[in-house]
Parts: sequence; C-alpha cells; structure tokens
Amino acid sequence: MNVRDAFFYALCALLLGLAVLTVAAGNLFRAALALLGVLLCTAVLFLLLQAEMAALAQVMVYIGGIMIFVLYAVLLTSELGGRMPAPSPVKMLLGVAVAAVALGFLAGLAQKTGAGAAAARARMHAESATKESAASSADAEAGVNIASLKTLGQKLLDPKGFLIPFELISVLLLAAMVGAIAVARQGGAGVRGGSEPGAAAISVKDQGGAGAAESRGAPP
Repeated sequence: MNVRDAFFYALCALLLGLAVLTVAAGNLFRAALALLGVLLCTAVLFLLLQAEMAALAQVMVYIGGIMIFVLYAVLLTSELGGRMPAPSPVKMLLGVAVAAVALGFLAGLAQKTGAGAAAARARMHAESATKESAASSADAEAGVNIASLKTLGQKLLDPKGFLIPFELISVLLLAAMVGAIAVARQGGAGVRGGSEPGAAAISVKDQGGAGAAESRGAPP
C-alpha cells in the first residue's frame, strides 16, 4: 500500500465518521458543521479522481452556497444550545432501509460506470495499437473523461441537460430562506408580545410598592 492509497482510505474513514455524526448529532448546529466536513471530504475525493471541475463545483456550490443557507436557517429557526428530540424506532428503521437501498443503487451504478469506462479505455488502447488516426484516439479519450470542462459545460447549459434542475434548485433555496425568515419573525413577535403583559405587571407592582413606602413614611 502506497501513500496515495493510505490517504484515500483515511479520507474515506473520516468521511464516514462525519456522515455518522451528521445523522447522530443531537445538536442541529453540530450536525450542520459535520455535513460541511462531509462535503469538504467529498471535494478532496474528486481531486484524487482528477476531476478538478467537480471538486471546484463542490466547494463553490455546496460548501460556499448551500451550506451557508443551511447554517442561516439553523441560526434563525433553532436554539444553538438546544438538543433535538430522539427519533422513534420506526423512523430509525425506515432511515436504515432507505440508506441500504441508496447504497445498493449507488454501488450498482458505480460498477456499471466502471465497466463502461474500462471498455472505452480498452477500445482506445486497441485503436492506438492498430495505429488509428489521432483524432479517433482523442475522441475516445474525451469520451472517457466525463468530468472535463467541455462535457460539464454542455450538460449544464443544455436545456435538455441540467439547466432546468439547476434553476429549480435556486428557487427552492430562495423559498427555504424566505420561510426561515418568516418563521423566525413569527417566533420573535410571539416573544415580544408575551413579554409586554409581564413588564406591565412588574411596573404596576413597583408603583404599588413605592406608594406603600411613601404612606408609611408620611407624618400623621
């Protein structure tokens, strides 16, 4: 095992630990910070896979954009020192089942993608071995590199690609931010409205005490 492999396994162990902390933390703010660490470790994994554009998008979009919205929502709608209620056993079993299904789907997708990439690489080597043209070799290499800037730009800006989902995500984040501000303002108004009667009662009590003191101190 070389240094690269050791770093990869250590990074995967750290990522899994932070992921477990994200779902097991009793404090919502700590869970958000653990999720931030998960996203950062994922960006480093993209760098190890030589997908610099995916790592840059991970840092700029998820860490610099989405996580900021999440932290703002947590700060506006919850208490930092409060603990979340423990989930019920039914919810825990349901979460484990959904996680197992998602893990199986991702494992099958990774195996299928790896097999396709290996076949394309073998075809590229076969074409270069038979002294095909340089253009065909470049096309085959571009087909393997799915994380290139050209491919990602076409997928992102193409109306049939990820352009519409990207815009829908921005609208969803805006709605979540507006909802968090509305909930925080309603809670603040309730606290201010509830404090006014108490303050009035204290003021009346102080006035009554001052009047009694003056009556006791007055000469007959």
